[in-house]
Amino acid sequence: MTIINRQLYPLQTSMSLINKMTDQFGTLQQQLATGQKANTLADMGTSRSYDLSLRAASSRIDSYAGSIQMVNTRLTMFNTVTSQLATIQSTAQSAMTPSAYGSSNGNFGTTPSLAYSNLDQVVNLLDTDVAGRYLFSGNKTDAVPVPSTDELINGANGKAGFAQVASERQQADVGDGMGRLTLSSTADTATLAEDAAQPFGFKLSTASTTSAAVTLTQPNGTAPQSLGVQFTALPTDGDKITVGLTLPDGTSDSITLTATTGTPGAGQFQVGADATATAANFTTALQSSIQSEAGTTLVAASNNQAANEFFTGQGQTQMRVQGPNFATATQLVAADPTNTVTWYQGGDSADARGSITAKIDDHATVQYGAQANENGTVNLVRALAVMSIQNFSNSDATSGGRFDAIATRNQDRLAATHASEPGSINMLTVELANAQTTTSNVSKQQTAYQAQLTNMVSDLETVPQEQVATELLALQTRLQASYQATSLIAHLSLVNYLPTG
Repeated sequence: MTIINRQLYPLQTSMSLINKMTDQFGTLQQQLATGQKANTLADMGTSRSYDLSLRAASSRIDSYAGSIQMVNTRLTMFNTVTSQLATIQSTAQSAMTPSAYGSSNGNFGTTPSLAYSNLDQVVNLLDTDVAGRYLFSGNKTDAVPVPSTDELINGANGKAGFAQVASERQQADVGDGMGRLTLSSTADTATLAEDAAQPFGFKLSTASTTSAAVTLTQPNGTAPQSLGVQFTALPTDGDKITVGLTLPDGTSDSITLTATTGTPGAGQFQVGADATATAANFTTALQSSIQSEAGTTLVAASNNQAANEFFTGQGQTQMRVQGPNFATATQLVAADPTNTVTWYQGGDSADARGSITAKIDDHATVQYGAQANENGTVNLVRALAVMSIQNFSNSDATSGGRFDAIATRNQDRLAATHASEPGSINMLTVELANAQTTTSNVSKQQTAYQAQLTNMVSDLETVPQEQVATELLALQTRLQASYQATSLIAHLSLVNYLPTG
């Protein structure tokens, strides 16, 4: 007969505690084997919501890391490309120097060919892609932004390239050789007039004189304009008459003729026997000077303007002279893409940088879009294209004047004074560098934060092996003692205490 008193020794309670210790022992064994505090989120108790929150934050950082890597790859390529574009711009500006004709005018041939070669490099750079995404296409990243150099200049598939469009514009500006001006002399008065109300050729702006013997009729501002030069008496030797002109690209020019009583040279007119003869002599000299300017400065301005209209910037429409006959054309029309090469085929946003964005953090977004038709790149293309279509030769009397006029204009296009303008190559480089710096800083912050999250998750989910092993040994000792005590008590019997004999 067993003599266990359940009140003195509650066996059922003891077994329940042993079962709990056994379960705890199993848990500790599992923690020792896996290093994890729990097998499931449910086992984590109240810590699970905090653990889920930490893991979600860590997952977002991982996704941002992929985005940052992609953006950094593209920005690194941008940095390489913009550096090369800046180098080409500097080289092109140095090569286009007025009066730098070289030995035996050798630069007449080499400068256009060098410009074409540089243009080809620029086109290739603007067509750079990273993993099939074109860097200079704005938000149309799958579109090749710029056709080949040969297609741009010479056209293709029945479409006119820049050389043809510029030739048509030049014909419209030069006209019959007088720059769309008419010149006549009646009695004592020479009259210079625009041939029609149209956007081509020379436009009259002002007239001035140092002679008391000359009366001028100024242009009145209403197209077509005219001006008159009346000789009320004979001018004295050295008196000057200046006619101011506005060119197609918006630049200004002037023709100054000086009175002489001797044999006239370039830029001079002979004082005649009377006012009528003097007016006739002045008209002849002015006609010669206008024709000279039309073949040099006007041609340069015309090609320059043709480049503005063909290589359009952001939000602009390609324009072309309506013809034929181009020499008597009176208006420009929007270029038809079925017969004119479209030079830029990417996305056209007023905010090029904002056309491509990437979210690199919960509170950070970088903008790194670029378009080939931005101010800096389009002006580089224009300058190189204008020079590349020129044909200079020692046998052409206009070569020197055209070379100088084109070089001057292209130097102005590429001058360092434009470096701070929106869309310049310099500003593009700076803005993209800022985006890369922002991306790098965010990446560093995320790396540090990710390390913190990893430690916090580890604290919630993992256990120190040494601590678990110690707790396991202690629990094992307690469990063994409990088993022994319970076993001894469970086997106590009244028989063991009855007297014998």
